[in-house]
Amino acid sequence: MKNYKYIFLLLSVLFMASGCDSFLDRPPMASMSDPDYWKNETHARTFSYAFYERFFKGYDSGYNPTCPFWIGQSFNDDFAFNVQGEFPPIRIPETDSGWKFEMVRKINYMLSKVEAMTTLSDEAKNHWIGVSRFFRAAEYSNLTFTYGDVPWYDRVPEADEKEYLYKDRDARTEVVKNIIEDFRFAIDNVRADDGDLNVNKYVVAGIASRMLLREGTFLKYHNIDTEIAKNCLMLAREAARVVMDSKKYAVSDNYNALFSSDDLMGNREVIFYRKYLEGILTHVILTYSNTEPQTGATRALLESYLTKDGLPIHTKPDWKAVTAADFFKDRDPRLTRTFRSRYYIRGENCAPFAYSTSGYSQCKFMDDTQAGNNELKYLQSNNVTDAPVLRLGEVLLNYAEATYELGLLTQGDLDETINLLRARKGMELPPLQMIGDQPAVNGKTYDDPKRDPDVPSLLWEIRRERRVELCFEGFRLHDLKRWHKLDYMYNGVNPDIRYGAYIRYSDYPKANKTEIYIENGAAEGFILCNRGTERKAPQARNYVYPVPSNEIQLYKDNGFTLTQTKEWANEE
Repeated sequence: MKNYKYIFLLLSVLFMASGCDSFLDRPPMASMSDPDYWKNETHARTFSYAFYERFFKGYDSGYNPTCPFWIGQSFNDDFAFNVQGEFPPIRIPETDSGWKFEMVRKINYMLSKVEAMTTLSDEAKNHWIGVSRFFRAAEYSNLTFTYGDVPWYDRVPEADEKEYLYKDRDARTEVVKNIIEDFRFAIDNVRADDGDLNVNKYVVAGIASRMLLREGTFLKYHNIDTEIAKNCLMLAREAARVVMDSKKYAVSDNYNALFSSDDLMGNREVIFYRKYLEGILTHVILTYSNTEPQTGATRALLESYLTKDGLPIHTKPDWKAVTAADFFKDRDPRLTRTFRSRYYIRGENCAPFAYSTSGYSQCKFMDDTQAGNNELKYLQSNNVTDAPVLRLGEVLLNYAEATYELGLLTQGDLDETINLLRARKGMELPPLQMIGDQPAVNGKTYDDPKRDPDVPSLLWEIRRERRVELCFEGFRLHDLKRWHKLDYMYNGVNPDIRYGAYIRYSDYPKANKTEIYIENGAAEGFILCNRGTERKAPQARNYVYPVPSNEIQLYKDNGFTLTQTKEWANEE
């Protein structure tokens, strides 16, 4: 199994280097179009590896910052930037690497070849059809979430099929119906076990729970289609249940080990991971957590962590933290598994780490006992810690939220999900209870004074749990978009995103006061990170991307029409 794992790793590197073929090239991978190919499962499996790097990016590779973890998705209300840029894109771009359908074509190519294979048993054929449809559902889930309406292609077009090639966008809801069908088939037919680091039933179900929750809540909170939203949420809930009922996975006792281990094989919380190996495939996430200065987190994020008695800090009128020791004392243990329990102030001696612009120093993706270790794997882009692409913790939260959104949530559901996470060995928090429709701890209901009044109190707590458990794992911006809550990234609504830690200059006499600045020149207060232009309030167009203008022109040049995204139609 170990040797097989490294074989997959090498294959993934080769496919990464191969790039994508143009849309009209046929077949999509010439080396795999030989008449002797597509004869057995090994051929199908090898071809499928071309999709892994796209859908299971993990910590990416080298210095590439596009991974979903940590700085790969820093445009949200968890990061305190000095200048808050506007929601992208600001205008309709000429080109956009996201508006492409090569991957859809490649997946449909695989699907057609598998369907035509006569050497497979019915079980094997359905498995590989399921794998193909899983990847297609995942690709289209990302396309619809980004662009809304997109053209649906369910087969490989012929070069002379211009009406099919240049079809206009299909309605988002129609595409989502197809996504649901693809996920359904994949969940029902992909094998429960196809070997380590291969897609299986539980990987399919876990990703389906993620993407269908995302789409279902987007359709609901943007008032697009409540019935299809419900269908998405029902399958998201069912898919999460498939993982939960398998009993193959369990919440890990070691939260940090999920993100800082050289080998995640055998970690029972991890459903799927990306393997890294020195000299073959490496990344930089650990280094960014270790020796590099950090763009710090916001006061809004750090204050969302509960106290150890399970209550929000702002329910306690006497709660105040003028020192780091006060701030980190008696809090949700995940706080000090995600952030170091002192402030790292620019100008001060921060050894063995670097400073953070907000004072809050992230440590989630590093084993801090290795600070100062000069082994190659701890330096620059040579990190080899495995990336947890999909873990049970997320699936439990997907289940809890989908169940709430369907109006089916019970105390038993909370006990099977959020309260399992709160019961991690050595990290225990009081279980979340529901009394009527209100959250409670130890039999007493409460309501967070910082709660968004548009969000019911119990849902607020479910969303809080998601924020802290999945902190810096690449979900926050998508969550804000699907909940219709990009206004949390707007100072006018959420001023706490401008600030970092509360400090007294007397505690940090060497602080660089040009960079570590307290508002109005006070001697103590919250570090003001954002002193630039205030971001404008979000508009409808900020929730969906436009079609690049070159694509619209390409259609025109060929005698067809590609409709612009309606939220951007007046920008041309």
